[in-house]
Amino acid sequence: MKIYISTDMEGVAGVVSWNEMEPPSRKEWTAMQDTELNWLVQEIQNSPLNDQIEEIVICDSHARGENLRYGAINDKRVNWIRGYPRPFYMMEGLDSSFDLVMFIGYHARIGSWRGIMDHSYSPSVIYNVRLNGIEVGEVEINSYFAGWYGVPVGLISGDDVLQQQLKDFIDVPYVQTKEGLGRFSAKVYHPDIVKENYSKAFKELLSKLPDLKPLKPAPETVLEIDLCTTVIADAVSVIPGLERTGGRTVKFISSNYPDVLRMILAVAMLGGRVANYK
Repeated sequence: MKIYISTDMEGVAGVVSWNEMEPPSRKEWTAMQDTELNWLVQEIQNSPLNDQIEEIVICDSHARGENLRYGAINDKRVNWIRGYPRPFYMMEGLDSSFDLVMFIGYHARIGSWRGIMDHSYSPSVIYNVRLNGIEVGEVEINSYFAGWYGVPVGLISGDDVLQQQLKDFIDVPYVQTKEGLGRFSAKVYHPDIVKENYSKAFKELLSKLPDLKPLKPAPETVLEIDLCTTVIADAVSVIPGLERTGGRTVKFISSNYPDVLRMILAVAMLGGRVANYK
């Protein structure tokens, strides 16, 4: 059995702003991320599932993917995916050989009231993302990517706003790490409480594991992205296959879901080059 863990930072316990992710505070919160991952791996080690697991891949997916400390998890089955850029970013390295996906430290989609550091792939470029007319965030986008390969999502962690958003999308164990009060404010829980939440969620996962199903994308996906400014739309419109449908909106249609994810990443990377043009 192979487990894939995609990690972000905004949903990590205690952290409330991107300012804290810059030096000198950055080390404190990357250490907390490693701590949460260690709690999760310890639950795996102490479970009946442990003997079946041959590999645990952890994809460091915040910013440039240089957050997790190499060797910080004491389990030789753990491998890390680090660095940037990479073709599938938060889901790099996932394929049909995996059996289970987890999203750790994730956050609410862009425009979420009280969502901690709400965004969808790029807060400076992307104002909204829709798949077949439905607003989505990183959990939904990445869940469909896993589903393309037939791999189910089994556990998610983040704030209460993300948990509420996902109720009609996916029914899997959720580790609530804090309560959002605003974009850069939250009620944060004591680490012992978060650790207990991981333990409860993992035990729930064990009971649900036989019934987990991959979230398959539609046979054809219509991707629509509203950009933050028209100059970003000017720039990304040069991407072949991307149609501009409005001042700040572009559209892409594909029956190959990995291309949808790559288009989101291409828009975010290219758009970032002109986000501050004046």
